[in-house]
Amino acid sequence: MCLPTLDQQAIDAVRWIASIAVPAISGLIGVIIGAWLTSRREQKQRQLTFLEKQLSSFYSPMLGLRNEVKTHTAFRMRVQNEADAAWRQICADTEHLDVQARQRITTECGPEFKRIIEYDNDKLNEALLPAYRKMLELFRESYWLAEQETRAYYDGLVEFVEVWNRWTDKALPAEVLKRLEHSEDNLAPFYEHIERTHDAICQKLKNGAP
Repeated sequence: MCLPTLDQQAIDAVRWIASIAVPAISGLIGVIIGAWLTSRREQKQRQLTFLEKQLSSFYSPMLGLRNEVKTHTAFRMRVQNEADAAWRQICADTEHLDVQARQRITTECGPEFKRIIEYDNDKLNEALLPAYRKMLELFRESYWLAEQETRAYYDGLVEFVEVWNRWTDKALPAEVLKRLEHSEDNLAPFYEHIERTHDAICQKLKNGAP
């Protein structure tokens, strides 16, 4: 009877160890890879969930308020420009009349044109200023959802709303208001940023790639 040599015994031992170790190592590697993939999926899902929250609770409402203000402002300017042109036309059409006739016509038409200014002032207090205040409230309450670049616009919005608050409370003389250079144009960079960021988040969600 021929006994196994030492080398053969070593080879058999290595084979036996390998038969046990390889499946175990392969299983461990599989578990590690599976855990890593699961972690990546969960991380991606958390990022997508946060983007959805940003969009639904901050950027979309903010953009909606911005569009509301923009539409009202643009139409107000259009009405004012047309009113100015119409008044000039009335003056031109009555230029050949005597002073009394012209005075009668301007007296009749004047209140309607004055009402345009009154209506715009009412609209400012009843719709536009509340919209600005809602913007600021939304920004304050959802600050944690704003991108770092977006947060840079917070101070400017606070100042813009505060100027209007002081003006409506008659706590800001017209001369001071003029020197502050208070204008809707000051918010233009903020409006553009909100729309750009809103669209970028929408695209990320559409692509499923945070």
